[in-house]
Amino acid sequence: MAILLQVRDDQGRKLTLYTIEDGEPHPDLPDGWSFEPADATPLWTAPANAISDRQFAQALALAGTISEVEALAWAARGDLPAAMEAALAKIPEAGGHRFGARMMLASATTFERSHPLTEQLGGLLTNPATGTPYDAAALDALWSRAAAL
Repeated sequence: MAILLQVRDDQGRKLTLYTIEDGEPHPDLPDGWSFEPADATPLWTAPANAISDRQFAQALALAGTISEVEALAWAARGDLPAAMEAALAKIPEAGGHRFGARMMLASATTFERSHPLTEQLGGLLTNPATGTPYDAAALDALWSRAAAL
């Protein structure tokens, strides 16, 4: 009898489905990857790299990271939400890093998933769904959701 399994990577992303005969050994996976019973969640797909400032603010509001009022003020005028200000306060001032991050957040019209600041800010913001910082998988999900808005 065949068993349908899914493979998750070390980021928790469902990458593929795998059929194995009952009793057949599982192939080796990289460290941190796992086989588990298949479920109905869709396979992970890479998010769009660039999203608009409106998409980013709206996705963060829908996720509960910022309020709808803050999202509107950010997208319309560049007013940074309290959560972003709190995250920025944790970035060192040395070398203009904090100022550069603030300038980008307040004035960018697009946000790139691959930008180094994305990972840094994700680690400083709280993901309301988990109560922990945004990890790579959560940022990918946020970007995918934003790209669909």
